[in-house]
Amino acid sequence: MNGTKIYRASFLFLAFFIFSIFQASAHKPNQNYVYLSIYEGEMDCRVELKKSDIEKVLGYSFSQGEIPEPNSREVQAIVSYIVKNLKFSSNLGEHALSFETIDLLTLKDDDFLLFNFTMSNMQPVPSELEIYDQIFVNELGNNHESLLHIERNWKTGVLANESLPSLIYGTSNPIQTLNIEEGSVFTGFMAMVKSGIYHIWIGLDHILFLIALLIPSVIIYRSKNDPKKRWLGIKYTDFVPESSFKAAFLSVVKIITIFTLAHSVTLSLAALEVINLPSRLVESIIAISIAMAAFHNIVPFLNKREWLIILVFGLFHGFGFASVLAEQSRGGEYLVYSLVGFNFGVEIGQLAIIIVAFPILFLLSRLKIYNIILVGFSILLMLISTYWIIERAFGYDLKLHTWLLEKGIL
Repeated sequence: MNGTKIYRASFLFLAFFIFSIFQASAHKPNQNYVYLSIYEGEMDCRVELKKSDIEKVLGYSFSQGEIPEPNSREVQAIVSYIVKNLKFSSNLGEHALSFETIDLLTLKDDDFLLFNFTMSNMQPVPSELEIYDQIFVNELGNNHESLLHIERNWKTGVLANESLPSLIYGTSNPIQTLNIEEGSVFTGFMAMVKSGIYHIWIGLDHILFLIALLIPSVIIYRSKNDPKKRWLGIKYTDFVPESSFKAAFLSVVKIITIFTLAHSVTLSLAALEVINLPSRLVESIIAISIAMAAFHNIVPFLNKREWLIILVFGLFHGFGFASVLAEQSRGGEYLVYSLVGFNFGVEIGQLAIIIVAFPILFLLSRLKIYNIILVGFSILLMLISTYWIIERAFGYDLKLHTWLLEKGIL
């Protein structure tokens, strides 16, 4: 493989990770949505209604970005409408909806108001539900549909389903039966493994931190007494390629072992509710970790003690993983399975990234332009992390993501 091909491959690799993590919304204009989350002896229901549909049917108008007060007359009227047009029953009897909170989903064309309910008489959760759903169906005509999804069901391995409906309601089918399959513990465990893999692959901050750790694994820094070189005016420490693939690989093994142990410890502690940290603090420190690792790549300031960066910041990445796990599982007898499966999935996803990135970095390190790659990419990482630090630590929306969406780039 010549230098041009290697450079092109590395560019495509970087572009893939930066631009493939954003997903478009699947909401359509002639639909509203009902989501069920099923746990042990518990079921939650979320109804998502478009603001423009609410105005057409019920006459209540809300401005873009507005979240109405839960106790307001308008919200209570909407809740009453939902309860009247969405009913659940089984062999256990009626399962009444109890309104809890209201949230907002902002999309490019319109806002959705999200009404969150709990359901009664769920000890145990029945295997079948008879569901009556005519939300907005009659008022908005034959083309309007109300889609019901099982968003989460641990034992059947459904953990984040927002695209595949289980039932579709129209004017001709107001009552339908929903089968809640029993599933198995193994099914749920494997779903958590898949969730861990998926999370590490879409978690750009975790991926960039991992890449920042891998970049110096294929080189050896010269003595700190040697003069620093410059690239575009940026001073950086001189280095030579690692002597062999084996030596570089052993360096990677050391890095990943420390990172894995660190984030596994805090993931477990947070999942078991031994330690809990504010999400804003955790996400801010994760952003800082990328900047620190990237700066250390240019000017190593720990004198062969870079494992401290991996260890300390790896602990906070574990808290970041735990926030996702908390959304997928609510404890109970399956918490240990969820924890082990999710963490195992994270390691598999992490290993896949390393298998792709490490050989590319090793080949690039043999080229004279690796100084440009090391310094240039590390500076890029610092810029990205600075953007995240401003948004996460200070709560200031720089609106770059919104601008990219509006321009159709993402």
